[in-house]
Amino acid sequence: MSNVYDDIDLCEALSDIFVDNEVDYYSIAYVEKHFPIEHVETVYFEWVAPICYSNLQTPVPPIWIGFDKEWLWKRIQEYRTKKSQLGIFRKFFHNLFLNYLRNEYITISGWIELKQNLESIEN
Repeated sequence: MSNVYDDIDLCEALSDIFVDNEVDYYSIAYVEKHFPIEHVETVYFEWVAPICYSNLQTPVPPIWIGFDKEWLWKRIQEYRTKKSQLGIFRKFFHNLFLNYLRNEYITISGWIELKQNLESIEN
């Protein structure tokens, strides 16, 4: 019997990259492998990172065990709703923010590590 994963499970798994603890990339990649890589990349950089990356930007990160699944999903949905309602000016600056996240050390290094673990699972 195979496991069925949805976007909530994917977001929860990807959020573990942003906890102040050792990251189990293999476990995250196990969930990730059930989705197209393009979707995982979008969810990581455009849904999860905007909500979770600030956890690792503080001197003493408040979340070090894991993000609450329901809290995380609610924040992601609120974020996506607000993002869809942005005007042209704010959308421009928001896109700069998303570009920053795609190039910021913590987010990009997490993505690279995750892709390497996914490749090891698939091989």
